[in-house]
Amino acid sequence: MSVAEASRILDAGVAPLEAEAAPLAEARGRLLRKDIRTDADQPPFDRAAMDGYAFFPEVGAARYRLAGALKAGEVLAGAPGNGEAVRIFTGAELPRAGMAVLIQEEAQVEKGVLVVNRRVEPGENVRRRGMDARAGDVLVHAGTLMGAAELAIAASVGETRPVVTRWPRVAHATTGGELVAPSESPGPGKIRDSNQILIAALLAGCGLPGDLIHQERWGDEAEAAVKRLGDEPFASADIVLISGGVSVGEHDYAARALSEAGFELRVRRINSRPGRPFIFGVQGRRLAFGLPGNPVSHFVCFHLFVRRALARLAGAAPAGLVRARLAATLERAANPRPTYWPAVWSFNEEGGATARALPWGNSGHLAALAGANALLLIPPNTAALPAGAPVDTLPLA
Repeated sequence: MSVAEASRILDAGVAPLEAEAAPLAEARGRLLRKDIRTDADQPPFDRAAMDGYAFFPEVGAARYRLAGALKAGEVLAGAPGNGEAVRIFTGAELPRAGMAVLIQEEAQVEKGVLVVNRRVEPGENVRRRGMDARAGDVLVHAGTLMGAAELAIAASVGETRPVVTRWPRVAHATTGGELVAPSESPGPGKIRDSNQILIAALLAGCGLPGDLIHQERWGDEAEAAVKRLGDEPFASADIVLISGGVSVGEHDYAARALSEAGFELRVRRINSRPGRPFIFGVQGRRLAFGLPGNPVSHFVCFHLFVRRALARLAGAAPAGLVRARLAATLERAANPRPTYWPAVWSFNEEGGATARALPWGNSGHLAALAGANALLLIPPNTAALPAGAPVDTLPLA
């Protein structure tokens, strides 16, 4: 099955999660589901745009008596009259409609009198009430990813619990009796488990994170895996990730375990290098992914499919391919399958995107991922690509 066909099947099996009102501190990275509107004009009053002196410009007048000072958050007991000026600071409310602000760099003050040496127009250096938005205007539209700016906008209008998509709950198991914790010294035939930290970091950094509620390691017993899939927290997870055990070997039990746990397996293998063994299953609204155990395959399948599912669950559009130019010649043995090659993606001085293929040998070559921020799509049966050739890339951030 092609990556494109597997993606279509995935899209058909994934619906956005329900929305919930979340505290601002917990809304970052989520998709907004209800417009954020301002509860008042923005700014809510005429305010000084810069430090200076506020006065009502009068034709022919050049001297204004200072009648006080005004900081942001303060108000004057009485509005200054004609012929009077107020020392004012950035953000302070103007005490009288139609006033102007002469910035302090242009101001000349002599014995308590502001001397104005040029024509000043009403409203100069003033941020007028409602100039940014009127009460009821939409400031952040539904469908926007909540980042730092969007959170600040919500706070500025008192929207302390925006309505956003619920984060999916993700439970993850790595499989294989050969795995030990990274803190352990591997004995004969053993290797350290790198896929747990890989999945945790990918979920946290893919832009549409899932809530990783649990990770554990499984041995090579299929019956034990089936039982765990029926227990908490796997039983209530929105996404179940299984690392390894997805091929057709005697000890590869992921497909059997997911089937016996009630998942309908809709994808079993994809035409891709790396990452050919791959499982996608559905049980109601729950999703399951079986990722090949080799770390580069793991990395590629996560970005092709799990990241896509996270976007769909959030109600967002999944990341797409971006055209770039190859930074240096890439020579390789031709392969009948399309290859997703680890690469470094960047903009050049002319503003175009470039992609540099990283040294990579096989699906277990974990060190090849160091510095990778993109996957370079190499068409099947392609032996070499010259520098400057147009290529499709999948940026990973």
